[in-house]
Amino acid sequence: MTDQEPYGPKRNVVITGASGGIGFYIARALLAHGHDLTLVARDSDRGRQATERLAGLAQDGQRVTFEPADLTHLQEVHRLADRLLEQQAKIDVLVNNAGRYVHDFARSDDGFETTFALNHLAPFVLTHRLMPALNQSDAPTVVTTASMAERVGPIDLERFASGVPYSAWRAYGWSKQANVHFARELARRAPHIASASFHPGFVATGFGHSGGGLLTPLLKGAQRLFGRTPEQGADTGAWLAAHPQRINPNGGYFVDRDAQTPSKAGRDDTMAAELWRRSEAWAGLDDALKLNPA
Repeated sequence: MTDQEPYGPKRNVVITGASGGIGFYIARALLAHGHDLTLVARDSDRGRQATERLAGLAQDGQRVTFEPADLTHLQEVHRLADRLLEQQAKIDVLVNNAGRYVHDFARSDDGFETTFALNHLAPFVLTHRLMPALNQSDAPTVVTTASMAERVGPIDLERFASGVPYSAWRAYGWSKQANVHFARELARRAPHIASASFHPGFVATGFGHSGGGLLTPLLKGAQRLFGRTPEQGADTGAWLAAHPQRINPNGGYFVDRDAQTPSKAGRDDTMAAELWRRSEAWAGLDDALKLNPA
């Protein structure tokens, strides 16, 4: 972090996609300011290595733990939530950071297109499932990693979950626009939660390299030449996670610590509400888990 402003009282933070890249550096920034961390990652080896690195930097009394979960699969999202609720009565901050750019079409175990399943449906379900612990916090906060790719154009709700016909860029852009809609609609349905999405910038990580594709060498070269460091990409996410009062307006979309106006499609209230309703159905949420409009 570039500023020296204290990050407020100690908070209990859960971060998905935290084994490397932006998620790891969000975790490191929050750790440096005294917060307790639970890292969530798909790769158990990398997740444990990241946890050990951060634990070595922790101050006396700080907790750094790891939970493995492949959030592409709803069953694993629910299992993760069950473990977290059993272990932690209160969660102050949930950072929904896990995400992928998927070059080639694939389906999850639940029959959904993989990008949709991981980037949108997983944070949607995990947030709902962790609501009992978030509601125990004096200032519950949910921060979701979006992207300027949300400007891809309006989501086609008839194609979003299936991904057919498939376009990797469109699937990714729709999922990032869904993150923006999710943050906005969560603030409307649960206004006691400070909810925000943010664009980390063009970051030089391994993001988008897996799965091959003709553009992968070009992407790697562009990241080397023009990309931000992962630490720079994590800055806004950590800044929002640490201080809920910075999330103004609630449900806002942030770039470089400033509230920005998302695309016309990204600020469509009707789409946000309909996407939320359909996501409840896609996820098979029980009525007890649903958040009714405030």
